[in-house]
Amino acid sequence: MPPRAARTSTGTTCATTPTAPGCSRSTGGDAAMSFPHLHVASAYSTHYGVTLPEALAGQAAADGATFLAVTDRNGLYGAVKHVRACVAAGIRPGLGADLEVHDDDTLTSLGRVVVLAHGGSSELSSAGRGYAALCRAVSSAHETTVRLSGHPPSIPRSRLAELAGLNSLTVLLGPASDVGHAIERRDNPLARATLAEWQRIMPPQSLALEVVCHLTEPGMPGSVAPATRMLALAEYARLPAVLSNAVRYGTADEAVTADLADAARHLTPLAQLIQPPHAQPLGTQTEARPLQVDPLQVNGQAWLKPAAAMRQVARMVVDAGQHSDGALARLLRDTHDLAERCALDPVGDIGLGRPRMPEASVIGVTRDPLAELWARARHGIDERYADAGRRGLTAAHDRLAHEMATVESLGFASYFLTVATVADLVRDMGIRIQARGSGVGSVLNYALHTSSVEPIGNGLLWERFLSPERQTLPDIDLDVESARRHDIYRKVFETFGASRVSLMSMTNAYRGRGAVRDAGLALGMPDAQVATIAKQMWRFNARDFRAALAEKPELEELAAEVRESSQLDLLVDLTARLDRLPRHISVHPCGVILSDASLLDRTPVQASGMGLPMSQFDKHDMDPMGLIKLDILGVRMQSAMAHAVEEHHRLTGEHIDLDRVPLDDPATFELIRSTRTLGIFQIESPGQMELVGKLQPEVFNDLTVEISLFRPGPMKNNMPLRYLEARHGEVAPDYIHPRFEPILRETNGVVIFHEQVMRLFDELTGCGLGHADVLRRHLGRPEQLSVIEAYVRENALGRGFDAGTIARVWTVLAGFGSFGFAKAHGAAFALPTYQSAWLKTHHPAAFLAGLLTHDPGMWPKDLLVAEARVLGVPVLGLDVQHSALDYRVESVGDGQGIRMPLPELSGSSDAERARIVRHQPFTSLQDFRDRVHPRRRTFEALARVGALDSFIDHDRNRRHELLAHIQSLRGTAITIADDQLAFEVPLPVLDYEGARFDTVTSLQLRGRTQSDLELLDTGLAVAGHRMRKYYPLFAELGVTPAAQLATLPGGSDVLLAGVRRATNTPPMRDGRRVVFVSLDDGTGPVANVVFFHDAQERIGGGVFQTELMLVRGRTRRSGARGVSVTGEGMWDLVTVARDRARAQAKALKAAKAAALDAEPSVAEAAAAAAARPPIRRAGGSGTTEFDLWSTQSA
Repeated sequence: MPPRAARTSTGTTCATTPTAPGCSRSTGGDAAMSFPHLHVASAYSTHYGVTLPEALAGQAAADGATFLAVTDRNGLYGAVKHVRACVAAGIRPGLGADLEVHDDDTLTSLGRVVVLAHGGSSELSSAGRGYAALCRAVSSAHETTVRLSGHPPSIPRSRLAELAGLNSLTVLLGPASDVGHAIERRDNPLARATLAEWQRIMPPQSLALEVVCHLTEPGMPGSVAPATRMLALAEYARLPAVLSNAVRYGTADEAVTADLADAARHLTPLAQLIQPPHAQPLGTQTEARPLQVDPLQVNGQAWLKPAAAMRQVARMVVDAGQHSDGALARLLRDTHDLAERCALDPVGDIGLGRPRMPEASVIGVTRDPLAELWARARHGIDERYADAGRRGLTAAHDRLAHEMATVESLGFASYFLTVATVADLVRDMGIRIQARGSGVGSVLNYALHTSSVEPIGNGLLWERFLSPERQTLPDIDLDVESARRHDIYRKVFETFGASRVSLMSMTNAYRGRGAVRDAGLALGMPDAQVATIAKQMWRFNARDFRAALAEKPELEELAAEVRESSQLDLLVDLTARLDRLPRHISVHPCGVILSDASLLDRTPVQASGMGLPMSQFDKHDMDPMGLIKLDILGVRMQSAMAHAVEEHHRLTGEHIDLDRVPLDDPATFELIRSTRTLGIFQIESPGQMELVGKLQPEVFNDLTVEISLFRPGPMKNNMPLRYLEARHGEVAPDYIHPRFEPILRETNGVVIFHEQVMRLFDELTGCGLGHADVLRRHLGRPEQLSVIEAYVRENALGRGFDAGTIARVWTVLAGFGSFGFAKAHGAAFALPTYQSAWLKTHHPAAFLAGLLTHDPGMWPKDLLVAEARVLGVPVLGLDVQHSALDYRVESVGDGQGIRMPLPELSGSSDAERARIVRHQPFTSLQDFRDRVHPRRRTFEALARVGALDSFIDHDRNRRHELLAHIQSLRGTAITIADDQLAFEVPLPVLDYEGARFDTVTSLQLRGRTQSDLELLDTGLAVAGHRMRKYYPLFAELGVTPAAQLATLPGGSDVLLAGVRRATNTPPMRDGRRVVFVSLDDGTGPVANVVFFHDAQERIGGGVFQTELMLVRGRTRRSGARGVSVTGEGMWDLVTVARDRARAQAKALKAAKAAALDAEPSVAEAAAAAAARPPIRRAGGSGTTEFDLWSTQSA
């Protein structure tokens, strides 16, 4: 680290640059005068600023400031958060941007300037004009990135002048500008000429000179001399000069964090960083990165100094130069005057809290939006509830009237029409769409076909979604086919226009691994060492690094290294400093913003990776800014189901409407109860399989409950166990009070859903469901609990509840704040869960074709192929006559099979695959070659995997001839030896031989059927299972095949082995980590192993780091058919196999030696001892003597 970063006695780092007189940290404001900071980078200036807006505003307010501007680099990423923080702190906000400017003609960089927006309270500017101009300026700067092929954002000076007109903006020319560069080089004539050019181009009253002094040594950037020369230049040019500290962090201690940001920004260790050149043409590049003005901090003075310290800096600057009388007062007055001019009204200038909807004409509405919504909703109710009977239809219309009253009172009719327009647009494109979230609790959304979940019968509440007490914009999430998501985005832009639509951004923050990598970079540590450390930082935050070293068994070795190395100890501290700081911006995976035509005056935009404009605001900024945020989430399962439906229709002509399949199909629930849920939405993970086996769902609502229980909060609070005990009659349901039984009956007395909490509040207090939702949301705020409790006790007594009942129910409610799940969310997830299970039950080939094409779940393709075989669905090899670009269903005898697609052939190009599909079928091999024109390597690969067998009558013996013929086309023949086939061609995972691990000889390999080779050379790893070569070892050790686990009773001791396919660590009630591991041995379903805390301490980090595992454990039954294993020991299978092979070689050598001995028992003893080697414990050191066979059951 540089000299200013030193170790303290507590093990942290701090800045040690000497502080100038008057710059000590102030603990309070100076009543005489506050200081308005005009140039402040927040942490949203990624890799530059390091303090979050909330901390900056709080610190400024504590110093007595009445104004604070945030001027982030290249954008307004933290603007909304800054404004809200200022409002909360009671100070006036200002907004600006730190932008690079370039000359229009020469494209030469003019350095960086600070652009400040004027507020509407100024006599010279109208409300909102300055903020709108600032948004446009930032957007214009990012247009340069597109226009000049990736150059950093830079705004043309003429465009800046245009936007600054009408007294909208002030441009600060400071040390980073071309004027500042001339000042720093002591070139006063150049400084004056450069400033004159700015004055010529920019409108009057739009320029000010920025005076910055960081109290560095003479001759260094940030010293007093350049600051006093800048002040003199302002006096010469008759321009205002303003004092700033070019703030990068809130406190002096954070200078070290800024050093880390500098290293990360330049991708260079701190010790190697140098100042980049000043002015460069935009097209000039060094290596692969364009140059720009990007100064480093010379000392640790760029913090948010208090007013007294800033006035002292001002005095030093004035005293050091030959300035006119009153220069100090004028400098401070001009600074305050500009702050006054730039103070923004959050509502009037920025539009905070003002919803803006697309104009009615854009969504095809020609009358009052409320009347239009009523008409569409009534029609939808009559259609949706046509079979519900008179009572059901009446109830639906009554519920609609109740919801519409809220919509009318809040003025949200246009919102619902807009969302419905988007949903209709998606359906018209032939794309599956399904609402999720609390919006599915609305009968209005159901009537408009925005949602497919019927809310009344499922017991969903409108108030969980919207009520007069919850006046924020509602939030409706739409799940669509992931493969078509970008098509939908483009259609929305086309329909609403680019002036009303933008993609939403998301801020990616530092977490453990990213933080340690950048901290290691700053320290100059070797990349390999840092990568090794980062790999071990699994599922904990950077700030918890030191605690994790003390608590996690798998980090014992690293913890010891940290104790021995001061550099590693410093690394831990520096890593923690970066925790949760913004790291970079990216497009949100599903967010689309809709507004009226003023959108681009309210948010700056920049290009996304898709090429569509992306707002610089994230999801937390949407509601404060009154912007409609639609989460159009691409869900792979929706694509998989759509593909299944399309394949079934293509093959049979029958159309399946998944939204109309019966939700009480016995066969579907039979499949779910069997726990064979691999590939089924939401319930395919090991933990979900176990819970499904225990719960044994029988009706749709059971799926809603199951999905809601398998969440972090309920798991931590032991709710699944309490629910299951009551469900299966092990304990009686506890409803607390008879009046609560109707609310809690569906969950056997266990409070699971938000809606239940709302109903309990309403029953206790009579507050109404709308206010009940407000109370529910406040349960998560510890400081509110006492207020809510007093309210509940007072009102519940008046409604006939005794003190004991109130105390019991309050205990339940107070504990609910940390967990719970909206039933509307659960029901929205349960619908595609059921639909995918229905498809797997009734159309397994089509369903698996969809899964293999769109890869929606957590399991690799080879396991999906294995599942196909278990379900009796053959997977057909590549065939140029039949294979398409995705997995297709084909008739096979009386059933159906799945044909592998051409993209699974490794090395083939998109163009070659497209030509094959376009020209199918082919009359001969020559016809194929003439029309497809394959490259030789593709031709050979197709022959090798059997894709050309149709031209040789599927005679595998002739495949060698065909391949030789293809090779001869270039005059080089390649032969495939029998021994090469025997030892290099793996067996397919599809070829199960019961559940036995048999020794496979090379002769048997030669006799395999065509499927052995059909998948060879494909990207899909189904040509052979990795475990097969270990089967002889498994047979010797007595390893239980995963396919046989279901036949064993609970409590059976077993050895398991396989590839670690998945690792999960759901939170548990006692806070101790539980690790779920899924092992695949190639015999059938994966084996689910649970390692509890004690086992993890014995095993160490191997449970996360070992890929091929050998596990000792005990079976646990999950319901009638579910089974898992409680892991007690674990070894690295590769190490076991290696030690075993060495032991066998040693035994053979001993046996040969003993053959010369007269006592045969000597040879037997030597062989037996050598055949039982010590097993090396994964994740630990040395060897652990453990008899693998000692716990094997007879």
